Amino acid sequence: MLDSKYGDSVKECPLCHASWLGLAGALAVFALAFATSQAMAQSQAPSTPPCSDEPPTLKRDAQPSLPPCPEPPQDDSGSSDSASIPSLPHSAPLIERARVAALQFSQKLPNFICQEFMSRFTQQGRGEKVPQDIVSAELIYEDGRETYRNVKINNRQTNKQLQDIEGAWSTGEFASALLDLFDPASKAHFSSGRASAASGIPAQVYDFQVQAANSHWRLSVASQSGEVVTAYTGSIWVDPSTARVLRIESQARNIPSDFPIDTVESAIDYAYVMIEGKSFLLPVHAESLGCQRGSSFCTHNIIDFRNYHEFKASGKILP
Repeated sequence: MLDSKYGDSVKECPLCHASWLGLAGALAVFALAFATSQAMAQSQAPSTPPCSDEPPTLKRDAQPSLPPCPEPPQDDSGSSDSASIPSLPHSAPLIERARVAALQFSQKLPNFICQEFMSRFTQQGRGEKVPQDIVSAELIYEDGRETYRNVKINNRQTNKQLQDIEGAWSTGEFASALLDLFDPASKAHFSSGRASAASGIPAQVYDFQVQAANSHWRLSVASQSGEVVTAYTGSIWVDPSTARVLRIESQARNIPSDFPIDTVESAIDYAYVMIEGKSFLLPVHAESLGCQRGSSFCTHNIIDFRNYHEFKASGKILP
């Protein structure tokens, strides 16, 4: 599930405590919000026209820099879980093998804990990103559910839950975006693959479309009643040798004209990480973007996940 939340209003911004962007499911939550200050417009890249007022985008030709990762396992067919969802033969279409691999991913993922660091920015057009703060938390993945604890803002402890902090917040890029895309109920249409690379790994890129009638991407604003379900499009990078997803980019489409946000995007990068001596393909980097309707003022979250290790719940039985 993807959810988003707007905090206090900004100068000339009518939004106040609005929440938007929901991708259904109980596995994950995603949120994005305007911060309380507005950035000044500046040009960003030499290739961008000076003083361009176009909104930024998460689409990119070069993938973001990622930390070194162990090599993927050569063969995990001997896993005790592999028999529950049989792998397709290598001759099967890659996108279908990726669908099966995603379901296997959800079965084999162990309980773990990691550190999430979310750098929050505002951005005017394609101008320079203006830092707001850094939100950190311990992310616990246990039996298919994610929880957060020890939330800090600029390394200062807060007694608030992550979803209660003001400004932009983001949670749960681990399972739902991937599983929802491959869920037969979504009826995602994939185009033919094309050669590319993600994090230095050769990949096949498939563009996809999900119609609003089959979408679980919910948008809501606190000042409005009800929710809006939108179509979404995007691209997915798949490793041909393992059929594992390396990157997902998604953009909400056909957002109603009376909704206060007209741009909603997310991107997630996956890499192999070690947990208790075993290699798992997990998110290591993510970004989220939302822009005010009729304006180039946007919020931009940059998220990194570090220090994965096994989570063992502790407790005692009371008489």
